[in-house]
Amino acid sequence: MMNITTNLDDVEFIESQIMSDPAASYWLKEQIKESSNRDILDVLNDVDILRSILALRHEAIKTARG
Repeated sequence: MMNITTNLDDVEFIESQIMSDPAASYWLKEQIKESSNRDILDVLNDVDILRSILALRHEAIKTARG
């Protein structure tokens, strides 16, 4: 991916590239679209919670498989 930036135009460009990328998942595209209508801090909080839950699930799966 490109260099990380805080310029809004650059961020919007990156989002548009993902939205037009046929290899990008439908789920990711939906989250980009939906998150644009929400408070960004609420979105970031939800992402942190989701990441924590998924990390726990990943560890549980690894443990269950030995």
